[in-house]
Amino acid sequence: MNLTYAVWLTVSSGVGVFVAYLAWQRRQTAPAAPALFMLMLSLAFWSLTYAISWIVPSDAMGIFWLKLTYVGAVSAPVAFFVLVLYFVDRYAWLTDRVYVLLMFVPILTIFLLWTDPWHHLFFGDYPLLGRGSIYHGGPWFYVSLVYLYALIIAGSVLLIRTHLRSSQFYQRQTRVVLAGALLPWLVNFLMLLGWNPARGLDLTPLAFTGTGLLFAYGIWGYRMMDLIPVSRDVLVENMDDAILVVDTKWRVVDINPKALELADSGLDTPIGRPLVEVFSRWRHIYPNFSDTDGRVEVKLDRPPFSNLDLQIASLKDRQGHMVGRLVTWRDISAQKQTEAKLRVFFHAVEQNPTAIVITDPQGRIEYVNPRLTQLTGYGLDALRGKTPRVFKSGETADDLYARLWETVTKGDVWEGEVLNCKKNGQVYWVHELIAPVMNDAGMVTHFVAMQEDITERRNSEAEMKNLNIRLQGKLTEIENLHDQLREEAIRDGLTRMFNRRYMEETLEREISRVEREPQPISVVMMDVDLFKSINDNYGHQAGDAVLQTLGTMLLENTRISDIACRYGGDEMLVVMPGATQEVAVARAEEWRAAFSMMEFTFGEAKIRTTLSLGVASFPEQAQNLIQLLTAADKALYWAKIKRNQVQLYDPSTMGGSQFRSDSIR
Repeated sequence: MNLTYAVWLTVSSGVGVFVAYLAWQRRQTAPAAPALFMLMLSLAFWSLTYAISWIVPSDAMGIFWLKLTYVGAVSAPVAFFVLVLYFVDRYAWLTDRVYVLLMFVPILTIFLLWTDPWHHLFFGDYPLLGRGSIYHGGPWFYVSLVYLYALIIAGSVLLIRTHLRSSQFYQRQTRVVLAGALLPWLVNFLMLLGWNPARGLDLTPLAFTGTGLLFAYGIWGYRMMDLIPVSRDVLVENMDDAILVVDTKWRVVDINPKALELADSGLDTPIGRPLVEVFSRWRHIYPNFSDTDGRVEVKLDRPPFSNLDLQIASLKDRQGHMVGRLVTWRDISAQKQTEAKLRVFFHAVEQNPTAIVITDPQGRIEYVNPRLTQLTGYGLDALRGKTPRVFKSGETADDLYARLWETVTKGDVWEGEVLNCKKNGQVYWVHELIAPVMNDAGMVTHFVAMQEDITERRNSEAEMKNLNIRLQGKLTEIENLHDQLREEAIRDGLTRMFNRRYMEETLEREISRVEREPQPISVVMMDVDLFKSINDNYGHQAGDAVLQTLGTMLLENTRISDIACRYGGDEMLVVMPGATQEVAVARAEEWRAAFSMMEFTFGEAKIRTTLSLGVASFPEQAQNLIQLLTAADKALYWAKIKRNQVQLYDPSTMGGSQFRSDSIR
């Protein structure tokens, strides 16, 4: 037993666990963190099991724990090599098959160590008799030793190469990793050569305390898990820019795949060849740039490129002597095409006859074309940063602007007509279309407003509207005159009743309709009793007044469907569609009674007169218009014999009479 050794080894194990914990905390952001975690966990296991082997009471137990240390001892080099591959950006090599091959020897070593009594391949002629260290063994012991040291050496070589190629910051980081990794294996190598200040103790696990401390310093001081140097191959080989390095004689020293796209086909390797042999198709452009340092655009006349952005930089050593040139180029054909399209678009906007305004998402003006300046009088300098409210005339409803803004902010196009105001205060009408411009994420980045001056059109429309209004007034006036003429054509000028011609036309239609819709038609014919004596005694003006009064009474006391007309002289006639003879007689009696109560004043004289009325109905008493009017006239004749009465046509007594109503006055 040796408690001092055990304490030292336990401290070493604790440091390993602590660094493993730090690495595990960074596993989500650092690709190399899992490999560092496994390395430190392997080292911690090695130190801890070795510590236990020194404090167990029996040698047999000590030998058991000493054998167990080999689990950490053989897995640590593998974890170290994997960590280095991640650190130097070669982890693409780590396929599942590679992992199996890396672990094959360590797993077989553990198996042969525990089964050694049956084959003696691991310990050979040096059986393990007590606790301490294992410095000798059989054939597989040395195979395992060579394999593990080979992994350490390979990883160290990769680190050294990365150190030489890295920037100053990454060189310091690489030195920390390299020192931490090599320290235990340097101690182990010295012990194999016979150096050991602590008798019987393997110092290799204790050296891992220094490894853990160095790695912890790298994690905190140089962000070892966050910032890992990218190798030249990954950086250069995958660049979109073509990279070419030539010496002072313009021989190719290095070239990346992008540059090879322009090289001649069929070359085994361009390295060491003169530039004109590698790029023979472009030999005509070399004289222009052979002594050039700087940047220039080159237009090619052959595919796959048409325009190149070419940069040439001299390479000098530390003494300032030129050792070559770095040539880089990138294909800018698409950029040139885009620039050409943009020039076309720019000229199209600049020369567009439509006024164009471009604003940011908040509506602040960023661009106006010359047509808008010509239209409004505002230049871009006066408008930049302002909103289109500067064009408001104050005569457009605010809710229109609210709807406009709501529409375009939703990503839709707004179109309408707005009354704007120029810089000089003059108002003008525009037909405006406002469209949002969106990025790939669907966010509005700008608004484009296109304004077409429609002032003349609106003025013409307003003038046309006024002309239309005036014309409509004239048409209405003409229509009214037409109606008046029509009324005059069908009305009696004295009584305003329908004239005889209109009555006969309407009665003919009503009789024709009865054939389709059977219903009676009654006719009441009347005249003023002793009308001739009124004219003779009081003058025609008195007679006209009587007729006018009679006409007014009939117009006011007939149905809308009835036709009241002046039949001739003092004779009036009322056509009553749908009225039976009984209804007609009753209505005629009402008119007779009402008229007989009227008193007419002519100067100082007051007179009364009466009506005589004859009634006839269709189809009971007549079969056509002439028969119906004749029947009514005959009934009127019989009424005028006694005067002031209503007489219904009776075919049996009146049918044979040849007298007419105007025979009696």
